Amino acid sequence: MMGTPTGARPALSLTHRVVPARQPGGGRPPGLLLLHGRGADELDLLGLAGALDPRLTLISARAPFPLGPGYHWYDLIDIGVPEPRSYAAARARLEAFAGEIVDAYRIDPARLYVLGFSQGAVMAGGLALALPARLAGAVLLSGYLPLGQGVPVDAAGLRGLPVFAGHGVDDQVIAVRYGRQARDALLRLGAALTYREYPLPHAIGAEELADIAAWLAARLDEPAARESAPDDQ
Repeated sequence: MMGTPTGARPALSLTHRVVPARQPGGGRPPGLLLLHGRGADELDLLGLAGALDPRLTLISARAPFPLGPGYHWYDLIDIGVPEPRSYAAARARLEAFAGEIVDAYRIDPARLYVLGFSQGAVMAGGLALALPARLAGAVLLSGYLPLGQGVPVDAAGLRGLPVFAGHGVDDQVIAVRYGRQARDALLRLGAALTYREYPLPHAIGAEELADIAAWLAARLDEPAARESAPDDQ
């Protein structure tokens, strides 16, 4: 059963919700930063909570820009091409927020993970590219990697960073070729990549969620040292 989320919290760089660890251990808990897709909000991915490892404290962030009844992370020029100014503004706020939550919620700084879907995956990927030292791992779902968007790439820090990337082969919003491009780039950069494709449209399915949950649990169970080679392709 999912823990009860706290109220919206606008005091940090991004409005967000928090679900405390359902199975807290000793010391600071590991954290999972959730980043929703275009037009959704900070409640969207909290439905995943019950399927994820109970040791995790979940922090679900709201994108900074309104879009209809929801929010988005950046304006879109085209699929695979964020509008540079809005993307840079959102990236700056997300980078600040990723640092703030470690202190605000006493997250173990060596065990902070990020999970993003669609536009949220683009933001999560940018965070992993620029600031891999802040992350213990990243989960990128149905998105693309924002290479060529002015994001600095810490190639040395990315080497061995655990990354799970999943994409639906029937994705009608962000075609699977973008997921494959991200796969190839992450392998070139030396990330410890697990890449999966699913018979899905632009969505997170039950099989994919089970794979994500198992991947996160395995990361929490292993020593803090990063893997030095890809898991599989």
